[in-house]
Amino acid sequence: MLKKFINNNRLLRTTAVRISLRYAFYFTVVMVLGLGSLYWTTSQYIDAQITANLENQLDKLINLHNKKGQTALIKRLNEPVQFTSSNHLFYLLTSASGKKIAGNLNAWPNDVANDKVVRNIWIDSQLISEQFPDNDGYWPVIATKLANGEKLLLTQSIVQAEDLREFTLFSMLTIAFFSIGLILLLGWRLSKRMFYRIDHINQIIANVGLGRAGQNETNQIEEGYKQSAQNLLGSKKLSQRLPLTGKNDEFDELSNHLNAMLLRLELLVNGMHEVSDNIAHDLRSPLTRLHNRIENALSQINNSDLCEQTLTASLNDIDNLLHTFNALLEISQVESGSFNGEFVSLNISAATQMLAELYKDSAQEQQINFLVDIAPNIIVIGNKHLLMQAISNILDNALKHTPINGTIKITLSENNNEVTLSISDTGAGISVDDYEHVLQRFVQLDKSRNTKGNGLGLSLVKAIADLHKAQLIFQNNQPGLTVLLVFKQ
Repeated sequence: MLKKFINNNRLLRTTAVRISLRYAFYFTVVMVLGLGSLYWTTSQYIDAQITANLENQLDKLINLHNKKGQTALIKRLNEPVQFTSSNHLFYLLTSASGKKIAGNLNAWPNDVANDKVVRNIWIDSQLISEQFPDNDGYWPVIATKLANGEKLLLTQSIVQAEDLREFTLFSMLTIAFFSIGLILLLGWRLSKRMFYRIDHINQIIANVGLGRAGQNETNQIEEGYKQSAQNLLGSKKLSQRLPLTGKNDEFDELSNHLNAMLLRLELLVNGMHEVSDNIAHDLRSPLTRLHNRIENALSQINNSDLCEQTLTASLNDIDNLLHTFNALLEISQVESGSFNGEFVSLNISAATQMLAELYKDSAQEQQINFLVDIAPNIIVIGNKHLLMQAISNILDNALKHTPINGTIKITLSENNNEVTLSISDTGAGISVDDYEHVLQRFVQLDKSRNTKGNGLGLSLVKAIADLHKAQLIFQNNQPGLTVLLVFKQ
């Protein structure tokens, strides 16, 4: 019961409820104005019909008097009338002095002008025939003076008109009441539905936040988030995802974006743990060797040759450590967008040709065939330092894994607004299942563990490719591996 009360209070504070109430208010105002206009128009129409009817009846009586004389008019006025809801006409014919001659009104009302204009005149109950049970009030009255000086008056009861007005008003109020109630109900149901969908998103996000939190952080979140956090303490997993309804509405779109964010977050957190483990594993051995060598050098300080060898080996290990940390720092800068280099129009043909000349000598020393096919004057937008670093890393890997008498080939081409840089080798290659795996930091496949390196080369290439919005593609060279960098122009 308490949980339901808390949820209802939270629901009342939501934007969805406020929006629903605001639009319900706007709808109510519009409906009141619309129904008010309709009621006024209906009333005017009723009055116009009554006026037209009185004027028409008066014209008929005048024509009857003019054509057939007073006797025919008196006969017509003295006809017995069965008063019904649709026949409430009253007549009065008087002499010039005001004496009643015929009709079903008892006397001439006050303030009635003989000008054939319909006016609302007070009709006292004493003037009305006893056959008609009606109350007094302002009735529409029209009167005229006949050719012989007599005065003729017509009036009509407003009972029928008032009944029609009351029925119209009641119908409009009923429509307004049920319409506003329906709008509020639909708004409440819509708000409740939106609330639970958004609340579920909040729960998943809070759950992910609690997934790695310590006890103190958990207590803080519980205090601030109360009910939602209490429901989430039993499930602390970064792998949770928001469900999709399949309707492809804005909530599904939001869920897709949040799921992509959660996936990225999970990969980053897992990558951070993996990086930490790999750093501890890969840096422990050189640091241990460095410690032992320096310690040994200190114990045999009199042996200058041994000291020189020991310190030289130690410097090599230190260089490897610095290279590893520099690579990690560069990857982090590129991935975080904090790299300070500028992007310019770069002649990638010239840059690739320069690197090809440098690596060609190393390939010849290792008895590796080195082929170059570079189209001239191809321009891309990018950072020269980063792109040359990426190409160098790919060439380094190709040289490490290509055997004697193997072949490395560099191809640069442009086609259909795409620039493609291809570097292929005839080495051991990479399994298709490992294409994504080798892009992670510190990853070295088992067959490459004895090869010099820190497992950061392809990670940096991937980061640089993403920064330049280029595709990094691996293909089987049969044998060996082909690495493609594809730039969109």
